[in-house]
Amino acid sequence: MDDKRLEAAIFGESGTIFEFDPKAGSVTQYGYVREPKYNSPWKNVNPLRDASSFLTELGVTIFFIRLLFLLFHFARLPRFLAELVTAIIVGASGMLDQDWFARFLLPPNQIQAVETLAAISLMYYMFLVGLEMNLTSLQTIEKKVIYNVAAGILCPIAAGFGLYSLILYFAEEGKKMDPRRPLGPLYIGVALSITSFPDLATILSDLKILHTNVGRMALSSALVNDLVTWTFLIVSMVYTNGQKGNISMIFSVIFLLLCWFVVRPILLWKIPNAKFIAANGSETLMYYIFFGVLVFGFIADACGTHSMVGGLAFGIVMPSGEFAHRVSDKLEKVVTGILLPYFFVTVGIRTNVTILPFGLSKLMAIITLACSIKILVAFIVSMFNGMSVREGLTLGALMNTKGISAIILLYIGLDAKVLHLQICVIMVLVYMAMTLIVKPIPYLIYSPKSHSKPYIERTIGSCTDCSEFRILLCVHGIHNIAGLTNLLEYSNSTKQKPIAVFAAHLVELVGRTTAMLVVHDRANGTNSGKENVDQVINALEEYKSKGQVESVRTWTLVSPYDTMHEDIYHLAEDNLTNLILVPFNRSSDLKGIAMQNNEASSIRKMSQNLLKRAPCTVGLFLDRGMGLLKTFYDQDKNQTQRQALNVGMCFCGGPDNREALAYSCRMAGCLDAILTVVRFIPGREAKDMIQNVSEFLDERTRDDQYMNEFKFRTMCDPSISLIEKTVNSGHEIVSEMSVIFNGLHLCIVGKGDKVIQPFTRDLTEWVEYEELGPLGDALSASSFADSTSILVVQKYKE
Repeated sequence: MDDKRLEAAIFGESGTIFEFDPKAGSVTQYGYVREPKYNSPWKNVNPLRDASSFLTELGVTIFFIRLLFLLFHFARLPRFLAELVTAIIVGASGMLDQDWFARFLLPPNQIQAVETLAAISLMYYMFLVGLEMNLTSLQTIEKKVIYNVAAGILCPIAAGFGLYSLILYFAEEGKKMDPRRPLGPLYIGVALSITSFPDLATILSDLKILHTNVGRMALSSALVNDLVTWTFLIVSMVYTNGQKGNISMIFSVIFLLLCWFVVRPILLWKIPNAKFIAANGSETLMYYIFFGVLVFGFIADACGTHSMVGGLAFGIVMPSGEFAHRVSDKLEKVVTGILLPYFFVTVGIRTNVTILPFGLSKLMAIITLACSIKILVAFIVSMFNGMSVREGLTLGALMNTKGISAIILLYIGLDAKVLHLQICVIMVLVYMAMTLIVKPIPYLIYSPKSHSKPYIERTIGSCTDCSEFRILLCVHGIHNIAGLTNLLEYSNSTKQKPIAVFAAHLVELVGRTTAMLVVHDRANGTNSGKENVDQVINALEEYKSKGQVESVRTWTLVSPYDTMHEDIYHLAEDNLTNLILVPFNRSSDLKGIAMQNNEASSIRKMSQNLLKRAPCTVGLFLDRGMGLLKTFYDQDKNQTQRQALNVGMCFCGGPDNREALAYSCRMAGCLDAILTVVRFIPGREAKDMIQNVSEFLDERTRDDQYMNEFKFRTMCDPSISLIEKTVNSGHEIVSEMSVIFNGLHLCIVGKGDKVIQPFTRDLTEWVEYEELGPLGDALSASSFADSTSILVVQKYKE
C-alpha cells in the first residue's frame, strides 16, 4: 500500500488497518498496527469515536431514499428505484469515491459492521415477506397461471445464457469475467426470471388494478415465481458451499421440514391463546417473536444457507391473524425505515458504474434485450390464454417487477465467485431500467378507466322483468350477515327475475399484509386461515346453500380503508352489478359490537368515498332488527314460511327516491312482504319557497310518470298501499312518518338528490351523518324508528 493510501486509511479496532477499493467494491485488511494512545479511559480505541460518521452515513442514505421516493412518487415510479439510485449516489461510484466523503461518511473499518447490520435487516425483511405469503392460496392456482410461471422462468433462464455470452462478447476482457461456467449464465437467467411478490403487490395496489384479471394473474404468478426463486437461492447457497454442500443440503432440508411440521403447529396452538393478552397491552410474546427471527437466522446460517432464509421460513410458518398484523405493524417501520438502508449502503459499495467494461450503446442494447425477454414471453402466454393485446403487454411489464431478492441473488453469486463484479453492476443497471418502466406502462395502457367494462344496467330501475338483478353485498363482520341476508331473501328472487349475489367480506389491510382479493370456493376447500374471516364466509356459504338466489360468489377483499372504495368500484364493474349494498351503523348502534372508534370512523369514511363515484346504485343499510326475522314451518301448508315483513317507503321526489321506489316494488313482489308507500306532496307554502322552478317541474313530471306506472302495476295487489300527504317542511314529514311508519320492520328512503328543497331545508342543519341524506339521518335518529331497519338508496350518477 503506497503512502497516499496509507495516509487515507482509517485505523480500526485492535489496530487493524483497512483500505476500501471503490473499483473492486471490497475492503482489504493489511495487518496489525499499534494504535496511538488517546486521552480516554479505553485501552485501545474509544468505541464512540466513529459513531458520528456511522450515523451520518445512515442519515444521508435515509434522506436520499425519502427525497427520491417523494420525487419518483409523482412520476409513478416504485420505491425500489429510489433505493437503487440512492445506493449508487452514496456508494462506490458516488460519495464513497471521494476521499473526503469516504473518511467522513463511511470509514473502511466500519464496512464490516454495516454488512452485519445489512444481514440483520435482510433477516427481518424476509420475515415480513414471509408473513405476506399465503401458501394455502396455491391450492387454487389456475392452469393459465402455471403456464405463465413456467414460461416466465424457463425462457428467461434459457435467454440468460445468450445474454451472458453477449456481455462477454462486448467486454474487452470477457474471458476474465467468466470464472465458473455454466453457473454464471444460470444465475443471470434466474436473475431475469425473478418477479418480486411484495413489490408487485404494492404496484398493483397503487395502480388500482389488483382485482382485475391481469392483476390477479400477475400476483398469483409472482407468488409461485418467488417460491421457485427462493428454492433456487437456497440450493445455490448450499451448492456453492464447497465440499460441505451435501451435508448443508441435508441439514437445510431438515431445518425447513421442522419449521413446517413442528414449529408451525406449536405457533398455531400458542398464538391464538395469546390474542387476548396481545390485545390488552402485553407485548412479551411479540418480543419472543422478534428474538425468534434472530434464532432462526442463526440456525439457517449454521445449516449452510443464509440467515435471511431462516427469517423467511419463520415468517411463512407464522399463523396469520390479528397477532401477525400487530407484529408486522410494529416491525415494518423499523425495518424499512432504519435497517434496510444499511443493506443498500452495501449495494452501493459493490456497485461502481465507472468500471463498466463497455460503452453506453452496448449497455443500452443489453438493457433492451433483458427488458424485452419477459415482456415477450408473458405476451405470448397471454395470447394463448385468450387475453387482449393490452392485457398481454401489461402483464409482461408487471412480470418484470424486481425487488431486494434480485439483488440478493446477484451478490450471492458474487460472493461465491460465480459472477464477476462488472456483470453484477450491469445487472443492477438492468434492474433499474426494468423498474423504471414497470409502473408507467400499465398506467398508460391499462389504467382503471381503460379496463372498466361498459354496461348500461347500472341502476335498479334499469333491470327489466326478465333480466338478472346483480347485487354486490359488502360485509364488515359476522354481525352484518343476518340482516343483509334477510334483506336479500325478501328481495323476491324468482326464475323469471333472478338475483345474483356477489358477496365481499371487507377486511382492513394492516401492516405489510399484501392487498388481495381471495375467491372462496367450498368445493375446492378454500380456507383463509383466519377465524373471523372463515365465520363470515361460512355464513355466506350457508346462505348460498339455501338456494334463495340464482347464484352466490364470495370473496375476501383485503385493502386499506382509505382506498377500499376503489377496490369495491372495480369489483362492481367487473361483475356488472346494479346495486351495492353496504352495512352502516350510527355510533349509538355499535353497542355490543367489538369495534374500536378509529375503525368505525374509517368504515364511515369508506362509505362516504364509495358514494362519491360509485359505478352503480348504492344502498346503505342500518340493521335494527332485520336479522331477527325468522322462518317457521307451517304444518297446514307443509312448507317453510317466513315472517311477514312490513315495509315502508318514503317518497319525496327526485332520482334517489324513484330508485328507492323501484327496489320497494321488487320487494313487494314477495308474498311475505307488505308495502306502504307514502308520497309527500309540497303544499302552498313549500311551493312558494322553491327557487329553481324549472327543475322542480321537470322532476315533478318524472315523479308523476313513475308513480302512475307504480299505481298501474300494483292496483290489484292488496299487500301494497299508497298514501299521499301534503306537507310544507321536513319536520312535518318526520311527524307524519312517526304515525304511519310506527312498528315497521324496514323503511326505505332515497338519499335526497334533487329532492324538493323545502322538504330538507330545516333538516340539513341538524344532519349528523351526511351520507344518509337529510331524511335518512332524521329517520335514523328518531325515537319511533329505534327498532326499524333503514335502507338509504342513492341512484347511480352518470
